[in-house]
This record gives sequence, structure tokens and C-alpha cells, in this order.
Amino acid sequence: GAGIACGCADARTLREAAFLAACHRHRAIVELRALSLDRCAGKLSVVMECVGPSLHDVLHEHRRGRPFPEADVRCIMEQLLGAAKHMHGLRIIHRDIKPGNILVGADGISNVKICDLGLAVSMSEPAPYGQHGTRGYMAPEMLLGKTDYDATVDMWSLGCVMAELLSGKPLFDGDDDAQQLLAIFRVLGVPLFTTWPAYESLPLAGKLVTPPHVISRNKLHQHFPEDRLSKEGFEVLKGLLSCNVDKRLSATTALRRPWFANVTNDL
Repeated sequence: GAGIACGCADARTLREAAFLAACHRHRAIVELRALSLDRCAGKLSVVMECVGPSLHDVLHEHRRGRPFPEADVRCIMEQLLGAAKHMHGLRIIHRDIKPGNILVGADGISNVKICDLGLAVSMSEPAPYGQHGTRGYMAPEMLLGKTDYDATVDMWSLGCVMAELLSGKPLFDGDDDAQQLLAIFRVLGVPLFTTWPAYESLPLAGKLVTPPHVISRNKLHQHFPEDRLSKEGFEVLKGLLSCNVDKRLSATTALRRPWFANVTNDL
């Protein structure tokens, strides 16, 4: 047949299809079924398995922002961390993990799947990597211009998802990159050498925004006290939402935390 010129949109579609194909058969990652070509429009599309509504719609429309119970959040997070472990093992960084890119199956939260790998990148490709994703779930080092980030940016996003499921609303919600960073500082404290040694070396440190002069402690526990989240659950949340990437949990390490000890699903 006649050849079809591959534009930028089609190139992105082909990349997404390649990443989905590489991740095939993980139960918490949506399955690629086919590539579809509309010859009239010259447009390429990814055909995925039919799953269900997004986790964003379930939380904000079906539940009207009512937080999920901790046991449900643990069930969801174990699946998402299993998917991240699988992707990262294949050297794939998703870069846009958020409730809108997580689908919920017909049987509910026991079957969630990460979708939309359109912004994914392979760590086999050399840096620099650009700033990609959705601001409210974007790791602070990416906001601050780091271009050689790694899979830990996805772990931050998963921490943001976990917090949103527990509270019913996004934890960090700034109107621009500077406000987003200030929102992070308000909850997790201003960057200090003891808590975030790499901060000063980031390209936009002190340029994007000046941190508040008042030294504030990490207030994450005030947002998620023990009547909302157990000590074991908080250990996971705090480990995911670490501004210091050296202290941020990997998917493998997070799944080994006691919070998941009594969950029987084998991911």
C-alpha cells in the first residue's frame, strides 16, 4: 500500500506502542491490542484493552472527593508500585503518573492499570531529558530544571497519587512551577543542606523561587495523622515524597515495607 508520512504525533504514538509492547502482560499496565491507521486522515492510533473509568473520575466524580479507606489505598498502591517496578526494570520512566492515567476495571480497585505512556522515555536514551508530565505530580528536581533525572520522578508521582487517594484532593496544587514548588515547601519544609543536599546544585535553585526564610519542618504528618494513615502507611508515603532523591523509595524497596506485608496479591 501507499506509504504514510510519520509526523510528530505519529512518532509519539509509535513510541508509546513500543513501550506498551515492552511492558506486555503486567496486570497493572494496560495492554496494547493493536495499532490503527486512519488512511484518510493519515493518523495512527494505539488500540488498548477496554478497562474502565480513570481513578481521577472514580475519586472526584463517583466518590465526589470522598477519600478512600487506607486498606483500599494499600491495595491500589501495591498494584501501581508493581507496575512501576516492572517499567523501571525495563528502564522505562513513565513521567506522567497521575489518577487520570490510571484506569479502574469493572471489578473495582482490585484491578487498576497504568495507561498513557505517551510521555515515557527510556533510560537507555542519553540525557538530557525534558520537563514532561503534569505539574501537580511533578517531582521537585524536574521543576528545578534537572535534565538527568531517573525513575525516581515516577516514585514522587506515586506519592502524590497516594496522598490524593487518602485526602480526596491533590496535596500540591500550584498555578505555575514556582507556586507548585512553594506548595511542596509548605508541606515538606524549606530545603536545607541536611535534608536536601543536592538542592543548591539544581539549575533553577534560587531562580525559580526564593524559599521562605522561615525554616519550617516537614508537616506531612499533620496532613496524614494516625487516625487517617497508620505508621506503616505513613512510612511509605513519606519515603515516596522525599525531595532528596537519595532518600526516595524505589518501587522495589517500597513494596518491601511492612505496610504491604499482609497483602496477598503476588505482583
